Amino acid sequence: MEEIRRLLPRQFTDWRGKYMVEGDPEQRWRDCCVIDLSSAGAGLECLDATPEETAGHRIIVAVQLRGDVRHAGPGEHNGLRVGIEFVDVTEEERGYLDSLAELHAVW
Repeated sequence: MEEIRRLLPRQFTDWRGKYMVEGDPEQRWRDCCVIDLSSAGAGLECLDATPEETAGHRIIVAVQLRGDVRHAGPGEHNGLRVGIEFVDVTEEERGYLDSLAELHAVW
């Protein structure tokens, strides 16, 4: 499996994000930088963490993209459905978003 992951194309990024180590008793979000992405995973630079804290644990990652609201209306689950247009997107972010569209990626 390791060989397959290494064969997948990586998109180099410089995205700001947040991460949380599952099982952290404080359940705190910390800053990170997403340095690369592939369809199998991501490379992160986790700030304010030690190898002992993260080894053998699962990490939750949240990436920050900005967008202007273009429309809003009722959602399917009693929420508000909001459509946004991304703004201030870097070339790397645009390249990755375009590749998701080309692959018909489903999350």
